[in-house]
Amino acid sequence: MRTTVTVLAGLASALGFSQSVSSVYNRDTHEPFRLKKVSVESTVIGPMVRTSTWLTYENPYKTLTEATLNFDMPEAAALGGFAYLYGDEYVRGTLMDKNKAWFIYTAITSRNRDPGIMEQWSPTNYHCQIFPIKTGSDLRVRLWTVGMLQPSGDKMTLPKPSAPRAVGYEAIDPSRVKPEWTVRLAKSAPLKNEGDLYSVGLSGPVSAIAQKFRDGRVYVAGLIRTSALNDGKKHRVEILKARYEPANGETGGGDVTSKVAELVNKGIYSIKAETSPFGDTAPWKITRLRVTFRVDGIEHTETVAEHRDLTLLGNAALQGNTTFFKLSQPKTVLLDDRTVAFSGWMPRNRQMAARFEGIRYSFKPKMIGKGSDTARLWAQQMLANNTWMRVKDVLSFSLKYGVPSTATALLAVPSHEMKLFRAKEKEFEKAEAEKRRQELQAERRQRVWARGGRNQNWNSSGGGDPEIRVQIPHAKSVDAILPDRRVLSLRADGDTWGGNFEIPADAAEGTYTVRVVAHMVDGSTVERSWTYDVDRTPPKGQVEFVTEGLRLVLQVKSEPGLAEVAVYAADGTRWVLREERPGVYRVELPSGIQGSLTVVLKDLAGNKGELHCSPPR
Repeated sequence: MRTTVTVLAGLASALGFSQSVSSVYNRDTHEPFRLKKVSVESTVIGPMVRTSTWLTYENPYKTLTEATLNFDMPEAAALGGFAYLYGDEYVRGTLMDKNKAWFIYTAITSRNRDPGIMEQWSPTNYHCQIFPIKTGSDLRVRLWTVGMLQPSGDKMTLPKPSAPRAVGYEAIDPSRVKPEWTVRLAKSAPLKNEGDLYSVGLSGPVSAIAQKFRDGRVYVAGLIRTSALNDGKKHRVEILKARYEPANGETGGGDVTSKVAELVNKGIYSIKAETSPFGDTAPWKITRLRVTFRVDGIEHTETVAEHRDLTLLGNAALQGNTTFFKLSQPKTVLLDDRTVAFSGWMPRNRQMAARFEGIRYSFKPKMIGKGSDTARLWAQQMLANNTWMRVKDVLSFSLKYGVPSTATALLAVPSHEMKLFRAKEKEFEKAEAEKRRQELQAERRQRVWARGGRNQNWNSSGGGDPEIRVQIPHAKSVDAILPDRRVLSLRADGDTWGGNFEIPADAAEGTYTVRVVAHMVDGSTVERSWTYDVDRTPPKGQVEFVTEGLRLVLQVKSEPGLAEVAVYAADGTRWVLREERPGVYRVELPSGIQGSLTVVLKDLAGNKGELHCSPPR
């Protein structure tokens, strides 16, 4: 029997482990899965905080058990990684392509073995699975993060971590464990212990640190804090659309536009994403609140995970209100109405400037040596806020900076299991390669090379390695004279002669003819011709959105017979369009989809064309 245990954990702060656990239970029996111990180690480095957290859960189950952890993090923080203990063995997660990670995870769990996997459902929401927990051993999971100090009144603080109270299916543990908390300082101002938190005295309105990353750049992370509250400005806020929806891409959720508008009309601009005001529109799913609105005529979209606050004025007013000089690709997160966290990079560490709330600040970040913490904070914001057109770009960027994304996953597999998997994988790949080789040979024998009166086995190309195939019985040798005067000696396969040649990458568009000269057994010669086309023109098309009842259909009109037409959302989600009639490609889009979409058209020659569009509101 395989038992599944769900652990829903909320990392309310990357500074300490401040959890808001809604339920921890056996999915089959609703038995509790109790927290025994929380150990937190925080290291304060200027305005930045590194945190390592160990969670120890009691494992009372006598059968194979799978643990599932779902947790969210602050916007101004990044996940560094995760690990777990299988008995006494420490197993650390490795960031890799998500599809590959799930393939390995599935292959190993099918043998009732013990990998762990963590993936990102949204920029602040993560999902982890570990199977199985070793019988007789506790479930011990480690998470480490990097984040920023948090404003509290007139101070910057390091909040004290607290243990969750929920331990079972709608159950509360009256005897809560006390977290073990260790705080360290590294190039930081002194901390003052104030009971539930540590306060930090900043030497000025700006605190910034810099690290040199392995790519040679210097990455910067810091805080800017104004001296006075920004409460004299009045903004006009108009709610356009709001949905309370699943955060993991599943269907469901509900429209809550009128409820959000009602709160804004009452002067409430900070809205908590929870079921009390909006109802449980997606039961048993991790949910989020997505709001599209206008502030002073400028349109914005904000998204927060469940149990987090969505600020309509702060983040929107911040856009365009904070500027930097000598800092490349700056990213900002508003922590409150007078504090902004920022990150970016420079070719080298030097004096820089920033303007926030109309005030100019000049400063030079403090170097803290080589490392990836500041780069990771910046990369997290780039992944969360940039418009990414291709999944492979997200994957490459995510792997470079070691930051999880929707295209990657953290896979933790014990070394002995990975060795067994690699050995099986090599055997499988070898068998597949041999199978494919035999299939290609069979296909070659069955091809009709002279189809349509043309001696070629393909249609068109922008370059590459085509194959010449001609049937000339009783030939002693056959040569192909290419358009650039090169001579290619063809090889015999019965009465069929063939060979491959390279089309120059800079060959102009058009139809090219290859002379084929056969030297016969009787001493005579026979000539044939073989043609190929070079096509470098990317396909073009027109996009339109069609509403059919409650269905939103994306329709693209282009040339018929394209190799592929696909549409990509900003987060990398991909849908493939089907050619329902010649030159007309269609796909149904999920309800509530917003933002910029990119349509990629690919013809048989490999040429790609792009179209950009946005769904109707």
